Amino acid sequence: ALRPHLGKLIPRLLRACNDPRKETREQMTVLWVELTGGGAESRSAITEHLLTTLDALINDATNKLWRARVGACGALADVIVGRSWTELGGGGAAMDDEDAIAPDGSGSTAKAAVRLLRLLRVTTRSLDDVRLTVRESGEALGRSVRALTIRLCDPSSNMSTDDIFQSGDSSRAAQYDVDARAAAATALRWLVKHGLNQPSAEATGFCLSTLLGVIDVAKHSTLQPVLPDLIYSLLMAMSGLEPAALNYLQTRAAGRDSDGAPGASGYDRLERLRLQMAQSGPIAGALTKCLGLIRFLDADAQKRIIPHLDAALRQGAGFATRAAVADAVTSLCSSSPSAFKIAGHSSTNPTVRLLRALYFASEREKGAGARDKMAHALGSLAELAPGHSVRVLALRACERYSASVGGTNNDPAARRAAAAALRSIAVRASTQFSDGGSNDVWCRRVLPLAFLGRKDDDKKVASLWEEVWDEGGTVANTGGAAEGFGVLLEEKLLSSLVRTCMDALDDVSWSRRVTACEALIELADMNVLSPAPRSTKDETKPVSTRSLHRERRRAQASAEVLAICTRMIAKSRLWAGKNVLVKATAKIASKWAILGVIEDTDMKIFGSEEAGNCEWMPIRTEIEDWNSLFVDDKWFKDSSSSSSSMLEEDKSIIVEAKSFDASDVKNGSGNEEEESDLDFKDEDKIFGSEKLMISSSDLPDDDGDIPTSYGALTVSGLCRLLLEQGLLSTKAAAIDNEILLPYRAEALQALSDLLNSLRPAPSSSNKAQLASTHDIYLYSMIAPTLISEVCIKTLSDSNDAAPKKETQPPLITARCLGCLSAVMWQGIGDREDGNEAENVAALSKIFLELCGGKQPAWTVREAAALAACSLAERAAPSRICKHVTITTLLECTIQTQKDRKFWRVRMAGLKLLHALVDRAGSFSDASGSVVAGGSDAADRQLILEAVLPEKERIQKIARSSLTDNEAKVTAVATEICGALSWWP
Repeated sequence: ALRPHLGKLIPRLLRACNDPRKETREQMTVLWVELTGGGAESRSAITEHLLTTLDALINDATNKLWRARVGACGALADVIVGRSWTELGGGGAAMDDEDAIAPDGSGSTAKAAVRLLRLLRVTTRSLDDVRLTVRESGEALGRSVRALTIRLCDPSSNMSTDDIFQSGDSSRAAQYDVDARAAAATALRWLVKHGLNQPSAEATGFCLSTLLGVIDVAKHSTLQPVLPDLIYSLLMAMSGLEPAALNYLQTRAAGRDSDGAPGASGYDRLERLRLQMAQSGPIAGALTKCLGLIRFLDADAQKRIIPHLDAALRQGAGFATRAAVADAVTSLCSSSPSAFKIAGHSSTNPTVRLLRALYFASEREKGAGARDKMAHALGSLAELAPGHSVRVLALRACERYSASVGGTNNDPAARRAAAAALRSIAVRASTQFSDGGSNDVWCRRVLPLAFLGRKDDDKKVASLWEEVWDEGGTVANTGGAAEGFGVLLEEKLLSSLVRTCMDALDDVSWSRRVTACEALIELADMNVLSPAPRSTKDETKPVSTRSLHRERRRAQASAEVLAICTRMIAKSRLWAGKNVLVKATAKIASKWAILGVIEDTDMKIFGSEEAGNCEWMPIRTEIEDWNSLFVDDKWFKDSSSSSSSMLEEDKSIIVEAKSFDASDVKNGSGNEEEESDLDFKDEDKIFGSEKLMISSSDLPDDDGDIPTSYGALTVSGLCRLLLEQGLLSTKAAAIDNEILLPYRAEALQALSDLLNSLRPAPSSSNKAQLASTHDIYLYSMIAPTLISEVCIKTLSDSNDAAPKKETQPPLITARCLGCLSAVMWQGIGDREDGNEAENVAALSKIFLELCGGKQPAWTVREAAALAACSLAERAAPSRICKHVTITTLLECTIQTQKDRKFWRVRMAGLKLLHALVDRAGSFSDASGSVVAGGSDAADRQLILEAVLPEKERIQKIARSSLTDNEAKVTAVATEICGALSWWP
């Protein structure tokens, strides 16, 4: 009697069989078995009225009565098990969200796609129900719906349910494939659009698990229509489904790292762990499969994916999403490069927008792992992006780096991002360096900045710039982008390198100035800022125009650098690192000053017979003008105050570099911020609009020469400038000795190096070369000042009541002695009209006083012994033969041998003794040393007769040093003993 009404009773009975009350559930189960027979008969009854039963239970699952919702969810979980697409109603895919809401009375006409959507909606709603019992029943329904959805999307699982003899029917297999595609299209579209945006974590987990299962079993042709949205949703899910506790822990770790704990930061360690978890999870596997499908799409379909990647990068709230986007970009660049070949204006081109977003995100990213991934992706994308856009990005990166170095603008993250971006382009998109555009951005801006960046204080940033210089420079050099003279890239880019260095010297950041000076020192050491090598085969052959142009280019670059550097040295303001500026100036000047003292120098290479006639010679050696820094400029005469009082005019000019370091300001509260999405509003401030792209006015024209507006530098003027800087007054109370003392010491060392460069190395052709008038002039101007600084009383002052001079630090005294040693000319003391500073005997007594035990500083004792050695080598034979001079010099050696703590002092004394022995005419063939004095046979005989009475003392000193603990000391002592063995 109940059979005609069974279709209406089954939904109610099934709901009652799953009632939360135990009594109701047991009674209704007995009634259900009695009515349907139980087992297979019950399954057949449900199958007969399946569609009406499903529609009724789906409606009851959203009933206002919680008990009805519990029963409906439990009944649905049992009913839908093992159902096929045809049993659910068949039909095509549902592409409208409104189809999921069937009006009353129309449930019998609904298709399988509609019922599947309603099942998904009901499941997510039950998982977010206010009642715990409903949520528990919803979990069971979720497992059944997930298994049903995955089964419907897998055509192979549908075929397995049929009879094995019918499985070979091609028509049935085609139908199963059509049904699976309809089910997958319906489920994927809803899960991508709504499933991952559920307010409940349980509902989101159900949707994500279902989505991953569908992706795993669905065919490629099924996934292709929804692939762009699917990839975007999976990328956003990488961070959206991550536990919030990990973000909290990493934020706290960043706060602890701000205290300066040594070793790897806890923030980076946690970041690596989070990235490993995300990359090994099921979402990453599904994303990898989707990315692998892109290569099977047509070109237009591939290009539609790029805007979704850009949107995911800009809207991603966590670094896991941004790291996943970077990995996706890297993967697509290798598997589907045509996807990025998009034409159009750079402001609307998705590839260019993605390129800019990667750079901006890498600059703002805190963690090193995600930052490296984005830099890697940027380089891969730069290989496929338009060349103009990559050059604009490179130029802006250079500007960001230059603006973020030192001072209050110090931004390590911006410097690191700029260097990493350019390094990635140089390594992974090196072909871009072969085309610098009309403005030659790579050779005129990027590579010169890379040359300076190799000197960055941050070793990591310096290594990145090193790779930019090596990789990019190789491509530019071999590809013909860098055109110039020579084979070295440094010489080909000399004009651009010098301009970049001068810009850095003009910067307010002290660290940039120091970097520029170090770069100039490297160029000088490589003999790029120096005279070009010259051929000596055929001196009668006229100099080629190319060689003349090459020499002129080097000379003009050196002249411009020397002019800028000397003016900066002359300024009274001191800053941390100014001593490096002095070193660079002396290094470059020494390279060119030697031309004026080498007799066989062929000046035709400079376009004239004499250096004085060359208008672009950097430095002039023959001019004797103590008042001019440059030729005839009367620099010192017209100065309003002397250099010794420059610092006293401004007592507040020296500030420690650390007071301008803003890195401490960025610590603290900045590290306590929670992880959030990056604000891309500032992106346009970095890159500018299309109107701010590189134009011909952005870069100066490069014709290969550097026009110089200064005259030639004079050696005498530079010596005076360095001398005055080295002897600056220390009376000003505001002077920080930590900055001033190294600066003064470097200035005096630079003066010593410059003076030594004016004296060519001894050779067989210039043994007997005597001092020039310019050497004597420099000694007469420099030596009296130096002697007055190292002595308590001057040579001409014998009054004990003379005013006491300011005591110099031992380091300054030692450097003054080094300068005095360097400025001594060959044959000193031989002039009849010489001043008191040329008195050899008096000088030897000064050195003896400074070598004695009363001098506490070992550096001064060593410098005094070396100065005495120089005096013994260069004193006139008529002066060195004096008994008082010889005994004084021997006493200097004896005093130094009493120092048993510092072996360098003992070795300096033995060098003095070795110089006396050499002057006497005996020398060791093994050591290869020559007679430093260059005397003829008669002079050597005269000196030997004067020194011979002291042979026993000399031999005793040398033999006692043979047992010294320092090998270098015993080596000098051995040479002395060898020379003495030839004496009569």
